[in-house]
Amino acid sequence: LRRLVMDVESFAQQNALSLVVQALPGGGKEQNIAIVDVGANVMNVAVLRNDQSVYTREQAFGGNQLTQDIVTRYGMTPEVAENAKRSGGLPHDFEAEVMKPYMQNLSMEVQRALQFFFTSTQYHAVDHILLAGGSAVIPGLDEVVHTRTQVPTSVANPFSLMQASPKIQLKRLMADAPSLIFQEADLPIRVL
Repeated sequence: LRRLVMDVESFAQQNALSLVVQALPGGGKEQNIAIVDVGANVMNVAVLRNDQSVYTREQAFGGNQLTQDIVTRYGMTPEVAENAKRSGGLPHDFEAEVMKPYMQNLSMEVQRALQFFFTSTQYHAVDHILLAGGSAVIPGLDEVVHTRTQVPTSVANPFSLMQASPKIQLKRLMADAPSLIFQEADLPIRVL
């Protein structure tokens, strides 16, 4: 990527989120949109209404939980588990024994965050959930969250309304897209 604009983190995030919300039915207008960013150690939940934040919550749950589950189940080092999680090569029972329980736990954390939203604001519904962060690309996670919360859920893609250059590796960009909305604490610069 060639950097064209640098912005303050909060403005960059707001701009990226507005691109994602525009792709929703009705452009997300007059809707409560929950953005669930599943980082390594923390899940951040923000609810937007007409491009304004009406609620935020941070919960201690993230992708490192899945890595730790792999370490515990298969006796791997954290480094080997992280690499196996990203590139595959895990034992045949990984899906049923580790991945599905992790996805269920993540969906319960999302449901819990929504319940806190309902009890601490004037709102009693969320119209759409957008999943962001590294764990958002887990195949089927959006369906698991939708099933638990009964709220339409999709994976955030800030590039969905953009035309990509033929030089871009589209498959890799789509795998990274949900992670490119929010800045991880250990990254010094955000490029959007």
